[in-house]
Amino acid sequence: MKKHYNSKVIIITILIAVVAGIGIGFIYNGNTPSSNPPDETQPTTTNESEPVTISLIAVGDNLLHGTVLNDAKTADGGYDFTPIYAPVAQYIKAADISFVNQEAPLAGSGYQASGYPLFNSPQQAGRDLVSTGFNVINMANNHALDKGTQAVINTVDFWDSIEGVTMLGMARSSEEASEIKTIEINGVTFAFLSYCYGTNGMPMEYNYLLSLIDMDKISDDVARAKEMADCIIVSMHWGNEYQLTPSATQREMAQQLADMGVDLIIGHHPHVLEPAEWLTGSGGNRTFVAYSLGNFVSSQHERETMLGGMLSVNFVYKDGEVSISDAGIIPLVTHYERGLHGYRVYRLADYTDELAARHGISAYDSPVSVKYFEDLSAQILGQYRIY
Repeated sequence: MKKHYNSKVIIITILIAVVAGIGIGFIYNGNTPSSNPPDETQPTTTNESEPVTISLIAVGDNLLHGTVLNDAKTADGGYDFTPIYAPVAQYIKAADISFVNQEAPLAGSGYQASGYPLFNSPQQAGRDLVSTGFNVINMANNHALDKGTQAVINTVDFWDSIEGVTMLGMARSSEEASEIKTIEINGVTFAFLSYCYGTNGMPMEYNYLLSLIDMDKISDDVARAKEMADCIIVSMHWGNEYQLTPSATQREMAQQLADMGVDLIIGHHPHVLEPAEWLTGSGGNRTFVAYSLGNFVSSQHERETMLGGMLSVNFVYKDGEVSISDAGIIPLVTHYERGLHGYRVYRLADYTDELAARHGISAYDSPVSVKYFEDLSAQILGQYRIY
């Protein structure tokens, strides 16, 4: 049942309220001794958050051939790989996120260390990567199954035992394979996904052991990653060996990843440096792709394989959004002496003609000079070459 009100009573009540309100406003705003005008000297506050900057570096293939293994042997029968990385260790340690593709399993006890064609790196190589500053290790590459199923399991067990490391691309179970790996830094969450084109024909006993490229699966993974992370980084082991330009397949996949909303694509496998570029996704987003960072360390015999790259990216997080403020590639040179020893990685900016004159690659491919590496890196990287 509705209630009925007297309209005259309502009008009178409203008028009284209006008059009272004006009076109160007059007293409050009046220039009386009790008035407290705002202090113009006090800073005003805003809801805008301060930007957070997080740095990432990434390098390509840590490809420990037999001659590299021999060079790293110590007098007590162990290994020490840290001198190889020492010239660039300060840059790796300085970054918040440092990524490397470890191009071989680390099978451990019962497995002999070996190079080409069936690789297996000693577990000390993994420890030395970590002591050098790397904290994201990719294992999804075409040599992952070189020593079989148990070697994969042992490798994952090994990385599980190292604190502060995120390992990508290998798994001991289907549940483990489905996990989205994330890292949180200064309140910003990064999701890492990793995929490989194949296994060099080595049989895969269980389909979860190695993360293979499957664009439908990748699309599902990216969708899940978006639910838990502010930024998505994808590692792709792809492309054609010794080709200085990305293949049509690489470009097609990179655009698909951009359309999915991926922020950064880290490419490796060709063993040579390839270009980098910005892509625009279907949603208007921007994605930076480094198609191949080449070798980080190797003992290959072509001049081009001695030129690698260190991807450098700054992520800026502000008001709930992540953007890339700076992205480029620092040229690197893998050096070894005649006689296949003295392996080292240098920034090209620190490499000298004196070192180049002693480079062991000259026994297989020459001439070798700083200018050769300068010209080749400029040709490949263009505006994205940085120092």
